[in-house]
Amino acid sequence: MSRYLVAATDPVAHALLAAAVVAPLGRGAVRTAVVAGTVIDVDHIVAARSAWPRALIGLETRPRSHALLAAVALGAVGTAAGGITHGWAAFAGLASHLLRDAADDAAPTPLLWPWHPPRQIGRAWAAAGVAALTLGSFGLSRLATTRARLPSAAAAGDGGDTAPPRTA
Repeated sequence: MSRYLVAATDPVAHALLAAAVVAPLGRGAVRTAVVAGTVIDVDHIVAARSAWPRALIGLETRPRSHALLAAVALGAVGTAAGGITHGWAAFAGLASHLLRDAADDAAPTPLLWPWHPPRQIGRAWAAAGVAALTLGSFGLSRLATTRARLPSAAAAGDGGDTAPPRTA
């Protein structure tokens, strides 16, 4: 298959993977993950100083923003802006993108920058990482469901006091 065709379909593959990883969290989280998992590739244009496909796929390594550190930072921004669900979705969407990139045979990915030089991790490690992200989404979904079922402290009459309520 042509390298150019693969590069052209890459955004769709990243979007589908990001959506699948956070699907348990609902549509809003999926939108956040898809944006986080696709927009990051603008960094290739900046690094190559060109939008021409030959320049984009000819980079020696992927840009430094293709690091898990960037995913953690984006997750923190997402949490501050939209809560834990959107923070996780931003992190997981970008992390799934990075793992997929680190599993291919193209330019090395600086996954652990600044602590480790760019390299590829192989498909098995990437699949394990994607599975862990998906499990994290399921766990967060279960946590949100459990919290929604619990009565609030005010509704339960529990103002946080340690003494039992007084009765007449």
